[in-house]
Order: sequence, then C-alpha cells, then structure tokens
Amino acid sequence: MSSWKIRYSLVPGVENRYNYTFLLVAFICFIYISIIFVFDTIPSTKIVWNADETEPVHLKIAIVMIVTKETKPEYYEHAIQSVRCYCKINGYEFVLAVDSDFSCSHKDKFFRRHCAAAKILPLFDAILFLDADIGIVNPNRRIEEYMENDIDVIFYDRFYNWEVMAGSYIARNTQYAVDLLNEFADYEFKLPKSFHGTDNGALHIFLAEKLFPHASIETDICKKVYAKSNGYEDLFTYEACVRAIFGAGTDFGRVRIKRKGTGWARDGWLTSMLWHPDIDFMFHGWKLNQLKETPSHGLTPNQMGRSQWFNPLSGPIDLSTCSPQNKTWSYDPRLRGNKEDILKSLRKFEEEIAVQQVNSYCRMTEMMLRK
Repeated sequence: MSSWKIRYSLVPGVENRYNYTFLLVAFICFIYISIIFVFDTIPSTKIVWNADETEPVHLKIAIVMIVTKETKPEYYEHAIQSVRCYCKINGYEFVLAVDSDFSCSHKDKFFRRHCAAAKILPLFDAILFLDADIGIVNPNRRIEEYMENDIDVIFYDRFYNWEVMAGSYIARNTQYAVDLLNEFADYEFKLPKSFHGTDNGALHIFLAEKLFPHASIETDICKKVYAKSNGYEDLFTYEACVRAIFGAGTDFGRVRIKRKGTGWARDGWLTSMLWHPDIDFMFHGWKLNQLKETPSHGLTPNQMGRSQWFNPLSGPIDLSTCSPQNKTWSYDPRLRGNKEDILKSLRKFEEEIAVQQVNSYCRMTEMMLRK
C-alpha cells in the first residue's frame, strides 16, 4: 500500500460549503466596491502582464482526476504520482475527487465524472481533466501551451482510431464550458439501446448536435447507425459518420478538437513506449497490472501490445523533491527514442488509420439496411 493518500481538495461535502462561499463572495464584493469609491479606480479585468511583457500572470489551473469510491488508487499509482509531482513543479492544483461526493444523478460512472468536473470547474480559471491512467512523461511542458482565450473547451483526437478522446479535455471557466460538460454528462439519458460505447461513443453525436445544429439530416443518419450498433466495429462506423460531419476542421466556435499528434497525450504502445521531449508530454494507459519489465534489447518505435507498457522513469517519484527548482526526472535511457524515427512511425500509422476510417464509413449502407 502506498504511503500517500488521496487528496480530496474539493470533497467530501463540497456542495455544503456554498453558504460559506456566499459569505466570502459578499465580503469580496464589499472590498471591491470600497476600492472603487475610495480610490476612484476600477481594477482591470484584462490579463495582467509582467514588467517585461513577455509572460502573463499564471492562471489558476487544476489537473482533475475523478474516480469512484471503489477505485484503488494504487492501481494508477505511477500515473497519479507523476501528475502530483508535475503539479508541484509547475504550480498547478491537483484534484483527485470521488464522483459520489457530488450531487450527480448519473448511474454510469463515465458520465458522472463529467458532471463532477462541471462542478469543480468554477473554482479555477481552467482545468485539465485526465483519466486516472494518464501519466506525465515530460514535466517541462505546460498546459497553457494548448490554451487560447477564445476557445473554451479543447478535446483531442485519439491516435489509434478516429475517435475524439472523452477521457481528457481542457476547459476554461466560462458558462459555455460548464454548460457543455453538464449537457455531455446528461447525454447518458439519451443513449440508444445499442452498443453505445458509453461516454466516448456518446461524445461524438453530442458534439455533432451541439456544434452543427443545421446539419440535422446528416446527424439523424448517424443516430440511426448508432442505434444499430452491435459491437466495436459498428461503433467505429457510427463515429466515422460523425467525423464526416466535422470534416477536416479543428475549430468549431468555442470548441477545438486537436488533430492526431498535436494533443497533450497519446498511447505509449504506439511506439513501444519510446518517447522524445520535443514530441511528448503525457502517455495514456498506465495501469499497474499492465506494467511490464522493459526489455534489455533495443526497441524500435513500432506498435506493441495495447494492454502493456514500460515505465519511462528509472525509479519511483519522490514527491519531496518535486519543486519548480527541480524539473529533472531520472529516465530509463532505453526508452528515449530518436525524434525522427518516432515521427515517421506515427505518421505511417496515421495514414493507415485514415484508410481504415474510410473503409469503416463505407459500412454504413449495410448497417442502415439492418432491421
């Protein structure tokens, strides 16, 4: 058993604090008004820049992981410890919350976590929501690299297929983002009685309906296919249908879907866990029961089994040494890959997936004819 404990930054009983929050807000408003009248000055609401005008003041950003009360944190220890250290290094808040501590009526834990995220978001300027099995491999990257002022919610494309990743996103503290997360969570109550793929499947039709309200004919076709899904092959065909509505774009109003290879996380098995600091930030799939011993022979950046991974770090993380003055992690040199070789392998795989997506889309006719 690990010596560390789950940090309940916001739970339990987060919603019971609203009365105290109201009093605090009232007090702050009083101070604000006093400043206006006494000093005849209205504080600026614009971004405050440092004296050299090269860096904005840091936003209050949290990395959020939401688990169930049955979750054993040791199962994700490598990922969670890396995120905790990363937050200490870069001045981010780390929130590991239990979904049942929030007033969310959702029965499916995958939808319930987005409801909880919507309740956490207003307490920060922005959050990075992560699956509990996503770990940091490069602590020198910053979340702000992926943010822009006019984009409220950012998703990214999974690499090994054409899905939009539901298990990680960046959300800014805006009403639009809060509403989007709540509406996404509530899509549980609109699921078809088919093999729906829970939140990752539902995310696609939800975004299609929200972002393309004038494409109702195309959306309805995809919904019919979704309703006839019997397994993963059918699910991927339905998702190919939705992605045809999205086209090759990345920005859809206040929502962005980052293309393959441009997001903050990817699956390490795509390159046998080989990584490079110019390319990689986070890896997905760090589950303790799937951790394997790194081979002694030389590895190449090719695909390995999806249900296994090697630890890119040479040993456990000591949280007491994690600080802004210490960003140097000890890595396993066997997993430090060649940048060009990794990019070439990922590009080849991306091209193969593009062909598979077209072939999957072509199955729609067969699925539409099913009774």
